[in-house]
Amino acid sequence: MIIRMKNYFLLFIILVGGLLLLSINDNVSAYPSWISNIKRQAPAAAAAPTTATPAPPLDAKVGGTWEIQKTQTGVNAMHMFVASVNRLVYVDKLENNPLLMPSGQSALSATYNLDTDTLSPLVVTSDTFCSAGSWLGNGTLVHTGGDNGNAQFSPGQQTLRFYDPAVGNWVEKVGIMPSKRWYPTMLPLVNGKVLILGGSTGGVGLNTAALNNPTYNMWPPSNGVSPDPDVTLPFLTETLPYNLYVFCHIVPNANNQNLIFMLANTQPILYDLDNAKVITTYPKIATQRTYPQTGTSLMLPLYPETNYKAEIMVCGGQDNFEPTSTASATCGRMDLTVTTPAWVMDDFGGIPRCMPDSVILPNGQVLFLNGAQTGYAGFRKGNKANPLWVNSNPAFTPVLYDVNVKTYTKMNPSTIARMYHSVASLTADGYVFVAGSNPQASVQTGILFSTEYRAEKFTPPYLLTGVPRPTIVSINGNTVGDTRTPVGYNQQLIFVVSLPQGTTNPSFTSALIHLGFVTHSQNMGQRYVGLTISQAEFDSQNANQYILTLTTPPNPTIIAPGPHYIYILNNGSPCTRAVEVLLN
Repeated sequence: MIIRMKNYFLLFIILVGGLLLLSINDNVSAYPSWISNIKRQAPAAAAAPTTATPAPPLDAKVGGTWEIQKTQTGVNAMHMFVASVNRLVYVDKLENNPLLMPSGQSALSATYNLDTDTLSPLVVTSDTFCSAGSWLGNGTLVHTGGDNGNAQFSPGQQTLRFYDPAVGNWVEKVGIMPSKRWYPTMLPLVNGKVLILGGSTGGVGLNTAALNNPTYNMWPPSNGVSPDPDVTLPFLTETLPYNLYVFCHIVPNANNQNLIFMLANTQPILYDLDNAKVITTYPKIATQRTYPQTGTSLMLPLYPETNYKAEIMVCGGQDNFEPTSTASATCGRMDLTVTTPAWVMDDFGGIPRCMPDSVILPNGQVLFLNGAQTGYAGFRKGNKANPLWVNSNPAFTPVLYDVNVKTYTKMNPSTIARMYHSVASLTADGYVFVAGSNPQASVQTGILFSTEYRAEKFTPPYLLTGVPRPTIVSINGNTVGDTRTPVGYNQQLIFVVSLPQGTTNPSFTSALIHLGFVTHSQNMGQRYVGLTISQAEFDSQNANQYILTLTTPPNPTIIAPGPHYIYILNNGSPCTRAVEVLLN
């Protein structure tokens, strides 16, 4: 009798659970990854938090700390860039975000004030889904690509959008580019222009010959008004189907040439953009690294004392286009300056990752974070009640890479899953800002991997050591504020910095960093250049102040023209806020 009662009770629980499951409002049903017209739905009141398994925390001085921000992002942070010393800009795709534009429509973009913790919508009227961005030499961000739009929003594939921080909003030129681009790459160039490269002509989970766009263009055009014709690049056909969001980095040289390291699929090359030809084919790297087998890449820090030796690092990715396949736990590092470049592989700190983000810190170390340990980049399949996640097993734990000794240190974990469509960037105050994650085609909350509007700030260990942080007082006699300071190449700059009273044995270093444009594990244009401090002396007329003489890089192949941030460090502890300069 007791056994029967248990069986009846179990049957009752199963029936009730099934009825509750059927009652769930399931407005998204098996949207494919190439969807163009997003079905709009009201977001749920709150997301069920996706948290890491609790673990004993590391000492903060070793593992850093995490802080969830009070103000949410309002739009999913699929794309993000640092617009000034105290502002971020988010760009999402066309979907039913809770933040509204003045028109009453859901916003696609927003600006966030780091000082006041406030959020404001920006006006974008073209479809920005899976686009790209890069900074012109004049300090304006160019953004291009996207999807089909709908009755209220224009198509985005051939649209250019411009963000001038002095204006604080977007200006759009709809449909002006010669070809459609979805998942393109952009890069700041030596001449102050931006490169717009590759992509597909329509949304696709895995690129095909029919949709491939094996071309590139540049902006501004030759005549300054109408776009130039596209230039065909056979490399973008040879690397199908894993050739979306190609890795690109300008390689330093003495001739002011646009020599670009490119990697798609497993194949890297050196491309002479000025003469439109491949000049070096490097050894292949094991494992697919570009979308949807998404890894991350970076040019390692460049220093004058090593003659700006160029080394590339590529980390994470995926061998198999399967949701249950474990991601790659490998990094490859290659010195481009040796006679026979070759990949030197390591274990990526022991954590497999697809869709990792890489952030170069002011001390020259690299923080790798975010991503999934299983699957590949893309939207979940199936409906809300029965989803198949194509990326899962979140990689909650960042690793800090020491470039000089080539070792990884695990950091304290986040508690928020950051997988497909998540971002991370250094900020002017030395923290790392982390946002996004939305592995589905439309806003969904209350599920395992919800559309994520919470943002976090990661405090690296260098801010927790107790070493006094410098404050930049002036540059070339001008008091530092929130505006950009114009500087030139190979120019001496006079900085005045202060340290807290009682600071002993100060030791200063400096770096010039381009913070780029972040999306899909790519930080397009991210660059770190060490600056020579030729003189450092105590300011006898002002207590606790020091006068430093810095020299900017010699030419634009070291770091392209545009907006950058100068950080001053004291014994490895970065300044309270970097100064933004416009290098041109």
